[in-house]
Amino acid sequence: MNGKQKCLAVLLAAGFLAVQCAAPLPAGSPLAPVSASAFTAWSIQEISSVELAPGLTQRQFSYTINGNTTQCFEYSLDPKDDRVSLRVTMPGDGTDYGLDTVRDMANSAIVNGKDVVAAVNGDMYNMSTGEPWGVVYQDGKLVHNYNAAGRNWLFVGFTKDGELVYGDQSVYEQTWPQLDQALGLHSVLAEGGRNVCTDTSSTRAPRTAVGLRADGTVFFLVADGRQSSSGGLSLSELADLMIKEGAQWAGNLDGGGGSTAVSRLPGETKLTVRNSPSDGSERNVANSIVFLTSGSPSSQVVQAAKESLYGTVKSDTTLPVTIRQGESYQFRMTLVEGSNPPVCYTDNTSAFTVTYTGNQGRDYFYKVTATGAPGASGEIYTKVPNMEGVRQCTVVVG
Repeated sequence: MNGKQKCLAVLLAAGFLAVQCAAPLPAGSPLAPVSASAFTAWSIQEISSVELAPGLTQRQFSYTINGNTTQCFEYSLDPKDDRVSLRVTMPGDGTDYGLDTVRDMANSAIVNGKDVVAAVNGDMYNMSTGEPWGVVYQDGKLVHNYNAAGRNWLFVGFTKDGELVYGDQSVYEQTWPQLDQALGLHSVLAEGGRNVCTDTSSTRAPRTAVGLRADGTVFFLVADGRQSSSGGLSLSELADLMIKEGAQWAGNLDGGGGSTAVSRLPGETKLTVRNSPSDGSERNVANSIVFLTSGSPSSQVVQAAKESLYGTVKSDTTLPVTIRQGESYQFRMTLVEGSNPPVCYTDNTSAFTVTYTGNQGRDYFYKVTATGAPGASGEIYTKVPNMEGVRQCTVVVG
């Protein structure tokens, strides 16, 4: 979506309203209806608001309804400001489906030169394979077609002219030549500023939703749930909250443990998970929506993204180590963040050999053997993918 294009004012949804919030769900889904709940007292308590980049604002607030409090993060995008845009992103910032965390997808995009300042999770998906349930369009190109499993999943997207569009597969087939970004949509929550959700379940859960205000502002809301500090929302409660936040139209994205809000505040170099995912840690999901500026990330931001993706390695010593000729010394290299096993090596292969001997969790063990003449010295380095080697210590043949 390009901010210099016209405001997002057109909603294409012909022949679609019958689907709405009652889209079919797999058996045992936590979203399945159980009972209705009544709505009485409610309040919104502001916690913070910050401009992440020109045209993009992050808000944190708590929403209380009928005594149930839910912690929320909201990202509002000004369509008139072409210094910021949104993009649908897949695992590894690639085009193949799979599973990855929202933060890792965003960091992969940064490593690839995109200045990402925030991200939220996207479509529902096959939790074994990571295949999205809906269509995925990225930068005007089809990345994933409608799911072969046969679900007539909805979609929400943005045209090359900056208009928000949504609908079922028939609407998609009419509009796909104009699409710039798109992904699957679980259900419609609000139309014309009214709650049109037909799901009567009172089950509260973490939620992620997208909304469109009358002035063309697009906003995404992430609500925590299933925690003592944040109860979550039913789908109808989510629809009501989106309307209270100004939505003329709103749709429901993936929720549950996948609901994730990530951002980088002004002056920071590292993306941080802002909400509290209900799994207790970030869940691997199928795709995400990233918010990026029109510029390039700084070298410090790229370095922070690489460290988050691939980790850094700390040795159990940085002091010089003397190894008698023919003998060995075992080093422990601890991987900080990331998930890629480090490589340990020496710059003096004529005097030392380095052998990997195993790991315990994030601790990796390497045996350094002195093969050279007494007095020979070398440096021990570690390296993770896409990172420069990091010097750990000096070794000397005793």
